[in-house]
Amino acid sequence: MADREISQEELDRLIDDASYLQDEAEAMQYVIDDVPYSKTPPEGRSIAEMLLLIDHAQLSYYRPIMEEAIENPRPTHLDNFTHFKESFEKDEEKLENVHKILKKIAKHRAGLVNAIKNISLIDWETVVYRNNTQLLLFDFMQEMIRFERGILKDIADQVRIYNQEKKQQRDIQQRRSQQQGQHPSENQD
Repeated sequence: MADREISQEELDRLIDDASYLQDEAEAMQYVIDDVPYSKTPPEGRSIAEMLLLIDHAQLSYYRPIMEEAIENPRPTHLDNFTHFKESFEKDEEKLENVHKILKKIAKHRAGLVNAIKNISLIDWETVVYRNNTQLLLFDFMQEMIRFERGILKDIADQVRIYNQEKKQQRDIQQRRSQQQGQHPSENQD
């Protein structure tokens, strides 16, 4: 695992993938008001909560580990960091302002992308340890991308379900209106 060389193409893809979240966060700001972002489904988290989790993960887990692995000459052990899922706390006050969450995600991601760009190609081959198993720093950051993509897919699924429910309600309302139109009231001339 530690002998693998990271190519410039792989690094460019990582940068593009990391930048994607920033683009998504900026784009979501224009459509987020049209979805029930604070509604929590029976099993899972609300859209606002999932967005807060993404930001928490990049700030409290992935970026600090990446920075320590690059800056510290001693090996970085992931067990020395509290996993973001364990340290995440649902902050009702923050959840109230989804636009602020999206702006912070975009801002924090811009900073992370700049940090990624400033890391030399050879440093991406730095080994970090998870339960005494070697993992390249590059592969660790790929895990962050997969995690975020999974969350963004969950958000898209919630939006799709909401839109389907909304369409069903419109269809029902339209049928009711049509039925009422076919049965004119007896008070008409």
